Amino acid sequence: MPNDTDVPLSACALGRGSRISLATVYSFMCVLGTVLNLLVIYLVVTFKKLRTASNAFIVNGCVADLLVCAFWMPHEAVAASTGTFLVIGYQAFKEALLFLGITVSLLSHSLIAVNRYVLITKTPAVYQSLYQKRNTEWMIAGSWLISLGSLFPWITSFRYPPERCRDAEDASFAKGTSVSVLSSRFATGALAFTIIGQTLVVVYCYFKIFRRVQISVKRVSILNFQIVNNLPYSFPRKDKRLGFYVLAVCFIFILTTEPIFWVLVAGLFAPVSVALWTSTWIVFCTIFVSNPFLYTWKNEEFRKSFRSVMRGDFLRGSTVGVEPITINTISHIFPRQNSRRAFLGEMN
Repeated sequence: MPNDTDVPLSACALGRGSRISLATVYSFMCVLGTVLNLLVIYLVVTFKKLRTASNAFIVNGCVADLLVCAFWMPHEAVAASTGTFLVIGYQAFKEALLFLGITVSLLSHSLIAVNRYVLITKTPAVYQSLYQKRNTEWMIAGSWLISLGSLFPWITSFRYPPERCRDAEDASFAKGTSVSVLSSRFATGALAFTIIGQTLVVVYCYFKIFRRVQISVKRVSILNFQIVNNLPYSFPRKDKRLGFYVLAVCFIFILTTEPIFWVLVAGLFAPVSVALWTSTWIVFCTIFVSNPFLYTWKNEEFRKSFRSVMRGDFLRGSTVGVEPITINTISHIFPRQNSRRAFLGEMN
């Protein structure tokens, strides 16, 4: 936020009842987000057919989300419930990892959106050329380097706060000062810029994907990331709903990020109420919990892999982890007219 005297990221300005409720919410999101993100990472690492460029960006986002869900949220839940904080140096480290996790997670959304945009709107040759293993690794590394670069000015300008938030049940418990990365104007502006920048990228890419799927210029299984060119028949209306899944992802991203964006921008010019800040921040935090589910629940390969894990097939030496089919192979598949129903059923 603008400065240390405005609304801090912690619960210093909340009453005991509100802080306990906030701690409960943080605890729930911590457990759920940690489990979901670790599950997606485990599936991609375990099953070879999930080791694609698209899923590499999803895993990158899951790792960033773990910095928020598995590391920052437990500490914040303790701070919110007790009103006490860790050693100042460790508190600053915790907030730095929070900012790093947020920015990398947001950049991962853009990497996923651009990857799907190229996969669907460009030729297989262009996709394979752009998303070679080395290029994908550099894209992922770049998301972390950019985030570290955005964090560096806050680290170099960090100063110990004059006082600390304390737990009290009397009226003196008001606005203690805690170490918050968002107490820096530069960090606040950088986060707001990151949010609006990634929003523009996500909206543009997914809108183009939606248009391409709807007008049926190139037939694509968005959910399975398979390219199928020149189908001998058009999709029925229900199959055009694949495009609406893309818009749903875009809508959820906007719904969770735009409220905090406007609060951050407003906070650069005037103080923001604690209730408004807390509510928009909690909504924003839900994106780190929902990301794994958002990008995998409609993916048939993820669902098959998950069912295999639940059944224990992988432990029994199942052939689930076969090599993925390349895009060049898929792009030359033309389903027969009499197998249309089976083909469409597999896509859904």
